[in-house]
Amino acid sequence: MDQKELKIETGPTAAFGGRWETRLELPVETELLIPDYLPAVFKIVKCLIEPVIMENTVAGQRWQGEGYLRCTVYYQSDEAGTRLYRTEQKYAFEKTVDLPEGNYCQGAARLWGEVEYCNCRAVSEHRIDLRGAYTLCLAVRMSEQIEMLSRLSGCGVQQRVTHFDGVTCAVCEEKVLTAKTTFPLPGAGETVLDVSGLFALTSQDVRTGQLDFAGTLTMQVCYRAVNEESLTVRGKDLPVAQTLEIADAAENDDATLWGEVLNCTLAAPQEDGAEAELTVTWKIHVELWRTVSTAAVTDAYSTLCEMTVERRPCRFLQNLAAVDALTSVTIEDDLPDSEANIHGCFVTLEAPQLAALEAGGVQVTGRGTAHLFCADARGELTCYDKTFLWSLPETLAASVASCIPHLHAALTRVNSSKNGACVRVELGMAVTGRVLSIVSHEAVVAAEPGEEFPEQGEGSALYLCYTTPGESLFEIARRYHARAAEIAAANQLEPEPGSGPEELTADGSCLLVPAAM
Repeated sequence: MDQKELKIETGPTAAFGGRWETRLELPVETELLIPDYLPAVFKIVKCLIEPVIMENTVAGQRWQGEGYLRCTVYYQSDEAGTRLYRTEQKYAFEKTVDLPEGNYCQGAARLWGEVEYCNCRAVSEHRIDLRGAYTLCLAVRMSEQIEMLSRLSGCGVQQRVTHFDGVTCAVCEEKVLTAKTTFPLPGAGETVLDVSGLFALTSQDVRTGQLDFAGTLTMQVCYRAVNEESLTVRGKDLPVAQTLEIADAAENDDATLWGEVLNCTLAAPQEDGAEAELTVTWKIHVELWRTVSTAAVTDAYSTLCEMTVERRPCRFLQNLAAVDALTSVTIEDDLPDSEANIHGCFVTLEAPQLAALEAGGVQVTGRGTAHLFCADARGELTCYDKTFLWSLPETLAASVASCIPHLHAALTRVNSSKNGACVRVELGMAVTGRVLSIVSHEAVVAAEPGEEFPEQGEGSALYLCYTTPGESLFEIARRYHARAAEIAAANQLEPEPGSGPEELTADGSCLLVPAAM
């Protein structure tokens, strides 16, 4: 091969291409009819709107979403005493978003959102009018195919090759599952106000083409007992184990999983004396992260001729922190009515986010609202909402702009109490997932030889170079059109294990620089 001919080897690399985000408004305009077997409405106490996502898929240039908004209304009946009742309606939606031109990561998108407004009023004793809107936020990861130079040869080329390590999401899927268990039906006079649950992962095993995992669904039924005004919680643990067929799964993938309960149904027993059957519809979110390593030329020059190189920044994702934490939150505040009694508390959580700290770094944080059901001296029910912030104690060395959170938060415990006019709510939370950091590297994407250097003739074969501390041998060699390896050998310099002589730096002493032959 002609030594004056530059040979270029390239390879396609999938780099991080950013995130495309949008906001979708999901309007609600509906009526809720109270069945005749339930007492009439005396007062609307609280209305909640929350999304239940059944389908969340990015395929090609399109995102498809489907589910419903669960509209829950708590109301006080016209019976004697402060009796709380619950009714709900599922308001279905289906959304399709055509994504702009780009290369998108297929699978599930990241979704979060918040209630924009909610207006609820009783039109009659058995009819409730609801108007509101929920804003659903959608974020889709993009990848960028870059043709990077992996190796140069010939033309007296000297190069610096760097290995970029990162992670890529090989699989991002959501699977809707069902589980069943027995559960006591409410007794005569008992009123069920909420059925919810939490999934706790206990084990996981990624194999080629499939994922095995096990955990526990902790189910809770909140009800009002016979002739009681306060709310009571009855719970049961349901062990679950699943094997999911995932075509793109590989043994060395690092799995991140979290689950959420979508819907629960209590069915009356078929035989006398038997317990009711509780059917749980729940969803598992699966992310399989794969380590990738890319070798790329990050700098180059020639000892024979001028060389023009084109560089460009390339972004990659790296694991900044794996999150699997239990945390507690305590909320204290004075009630507007010091004589009010607390009958129960529900809590809604927003999606975890990252917040910048004044001292530097970021912290996993989030926001929620405690909904306290209180009764005044006249027996009239009111819901007192208290917004709170929570955060994990760990500080991550990064900036908000360079991080992407893939996190999920769920409640594990809610306790409320009152001392005088002060109310106290104690919460337990489980936060799972990971935080990714975006790292940018400059790589050479094009190289072209130019005019040859003039013949040195009888010029010097050895130069003395007085270096600056921290100056790289690669830069010194470029200045003299020399080779970093020969400079290292002439000065008896040994590179660190796993690195080449071009990575060595000078200490400010005088170096011998052999001329390239």
